Amino acid sequence: MLTLFLISFLVFMAVGIPVALAMGGSALVYAFLSGDISLTLLIQTTFAGMSSFPLLAIPLFILAGNLMNEGGITDDLVNFSRQLVGHIRGGLGLTTIIACAIFAAISGSAVATAVAIGTVMLPAMRRAGYKDEVSSAMTAAASCIGPILPPSIPFIIYGVIAQVSIGALFVAGIIPGLLLGVCLMIYMVIVARRGGYPKEPRASIRSVFTGVLRALPSLMMPLIIIGGIWGGIFTPTEAAGIAVAYAFLVGFLFYRRLKLNRLYDLFLKSGTESAVVMLLLGLSEPFAWVVAVEQLPMKAMEALACLSSSPYVFLIIVNIFLLLIGIPLETAPALTIVTPVLVPLAAKLGIDPVHFGVIVCFNLVLGLITPPVGGVLFSICGITGMPLEKLSRGIWIPFLIALGVLMIITFVPVLSTFLPRLILPN
Repeated sequence: MLTLFLISFLVFMAVGIPVALAMGGSALVYAFLSGDISLTLLIQTTFAGMSSFPLLAIPLFILAGNLMNEGGITDDLVNFSRQLVGHIRGGLGLTTIIACAIFAAISGSAVATAVAIGTVMLPAMRRAGYKDEVSSAMTAAASCIGPILPPSIPFIIYGVIAQVSIGALFVAGIIPGLLLGVCLMIYMVIVARRGGYPKEPRASIRSVFTGVLRALPSLMMPLIIIGGIWGGIFTPTEAAGIAVAYAFLVGFLFYRRLKLNRLYDLFLKSGTESAVVMLLLGLSEPFAWVVAVEQLPMKAMEALACLSSSPYVFLIIVNIFLLLIGIPLETAPALTIVTPVLVPLAAKLGIDPVHFGVIVCFNLVLGLITPPVGGVLFSICGITGMPLEKLSRGIWIPFLIALGVLMIITFVPVLSTFLPRLILPN
């Protein structure tokens, strides 16, 4: 039965059926073949997979990000970052990385970050003499900071499926996300010096102060979210609702670029994006139920035990597996498939579930910049008109840097567990 279940899932995927329908369809095939499973059970588990209260944070954070994007914060964030580091050689590249990190902490989406920041910065870097493959690859890699820094939709999905504190995951992603940003900045400085890239005049204290004031409302959003969770004032789900209200007030009253006649389109866009994620999560529940009934994690554990009982060997194997699965699959579908299988295995080996969640999400996010089907790569190509083959060649060094950061995170667990243990209430 398990073999037929897995074969049906792979066949559905091979013929191009969407991942959500492939997962639900393979569970349906399993139910028909078994003959003693009520279809009502599959329907109930599907709706149960979408009715979890923490999942309400997903549409709310998506809406908050869209409201902030529509409110026109991108230019102010870019100007703020430019005033900070524009005087350093390669400052435009550093500006891109900083702006991506800040914007990512607002939108939580790598693709949205790549489009918003790339639209502004890529033409500016081209005019300044930056090579297209360098600027585009750097923007793509920096966009991956988005799903690692809070708020992070992949962390919400992983937390709900693995039953791990979403607040702890949010906080755990701060150091890994910042580490990736710092490593990319070091690489950018080296490339800029070798290529003789230009630097801008140092900004005056007055212009820096003005830039800070303009960007301050957008900079406050991630601080409000983390500060509220840290202080026990609200849960991550409640923080998402507060983020929506804050994004609306900032865009409408402070930046004054958010128009009321645009709200319908924003709600429709956010609802469509949320529906895709929620359908995926709902149909992943019957799939996960079959996985549990067939004791797939236990069988995988027995197979792994034949290789090694070391948690380090397990983590190496998991990282290789996730890198491969992240190439054809987007982050959310991949999470719904692998989390029910891998989390029990990690728990058996004594691996901290928060640390493991950071590894899994960070790894799958790299799939967004992995040729040939990375979603961020396609977005950057759409902005620049660069052929995908050319960008694919340029992305390898930033990708390897990100891969090195992943290895550090994997084998230095304290980078992921230190902040949750330090600041979150027990």
